[in-house]
Amino acid sequence: MVVAAPLDFPVPLNPVPGDWSYWADTTIGAQPLGPLRPTAFSCNWVLNGFGAGQVTLPFDGLTIPAIGADRVLRLWAWRVWAYFQGQPIWCGCPTGVTDDGSVGVTYTLTELPGYLTRRQYDVVGGHTYTAVEQTAIAADLAAPVSDVGVQLVTQAGGGFPRDRQYTYLQQDRATLLGELAGVISGPEYRSEYSSSSTGPACTLRVAYPRVGSTATGLGITVPGAGVGYQAQWDADAMRTHTFAVGDLADNAPTTAVKPVMVKDLPQADLPRLDAVDDWSGVILTSTLAEKANANAQRYAQPALALTATATLAAPVLGSYGVGDDVAVSITSPMLPAGYVVTGRLTQVDVDAAAGTAKWTVAVTVPTPRARPTITQALVRNSSQLASMFRKSLTTTPTNL
Repeated sequence: MVVAAPLDFPVPLNPVPGDWSYWADTTIGAQPLGPLRPTAFSCNWVLNGFGAGQVTLPFDGLTIPAIGADRVLRLWAWRVWAYFQGQPIWCGCPTGVTDDGSVGVTYTLTELPGYLTRRQYDVVGGHTYTAVEQTAIAADLAAPVSDVGVQLVTQAGGGFPRDRQYTYLQQDRATLLGELAGVISGPEYRSEYSSSSTGPACTLRVAYPRVGSTATGLGITVPGAGVGYQAQWDADAMRTHTFAVGDLADNAPTTAVKPVMVKDLPQADLPRLDAVDDWSGVILTSTLAEKANANAQRYAQPALALTATATLAAPVLGSYGVGDDVAVSITSPMLPAGYVVTGRLTQVDVDAAAGTAKWTVAVTVPTPRARPTITQALVRNSSQLASMFRKSLTTTPTNL
């Protein structure tokens, strides 16, 4: 997140205890709608991903006039800007609303750059990149964010060329961008916010070798300034021998076999531990090798899932963002001598009413993949089925 100069744009009075304020404008054209006074607000930021939020708006004679009675059910048509201490720190579009007949309604929000989840890779005939700098590939994938007023910034650093092949309607652009960022030495991206006299702004920053600061000096001590923590070590995905299974091209003969890449990283005190990763849509062996190397290193040790909850003032919300290095110091009955770990913020969940910020810290990079929920597994299966169904599409789709 970017802390910008003092804001000249109109900012409403604080609707909940603390330093919070909220503003609404239109998604297209950014026309101001007015201040909001929610009774509850929460949101999060995700490294190499997009956040989600929730806001409860009362029917107090102020909210509806601000949004406009004709917009309360116009999802994706307006935006909620959240300010902390006068600076914009998050923006999301309503993508769902729950009305139970009470004096208020609750909207679920998708962070503004998350619009990419609703944009398919619709380049007719697909596209093949050969030795192209990877942040340029990422910029092509993320280009539609400009449709919802998000600025796109790339920082190539020393540059890193990659080969990639994308097919028409292969997947949504958010998924493809996340996969590009998920390999060893892949680009990283995060949402950033700033303000000026013309209003708040959201930027999607794509960078190599990393986004975020390496010297923030930020940390949480538990017990101490931290409200609480949870650390979980998990060896379910741990491996010393990785099989990566790729996919076939659309025009592959019926006798063709799927490519398989093997990465062996033995450890002296461990038996051989096998793991097989299936990569739907990956047909280039160079890309498949990258994915095999990434997961072999990612899961060479038990994955540590670490979360720590701090107040919004320690450290101050807005002084850090996902991608920054942080330190967590823990003393517990299991670890009486203390356990100090430095990792990267991969997610921050904020509850405005509770006044807390929960940090999710990744100790290994790339970040171990979280164990999928049932819903995520079903979505993944649906995506794989859709990919199978969309093989050999016409190169000249008909516009109705």
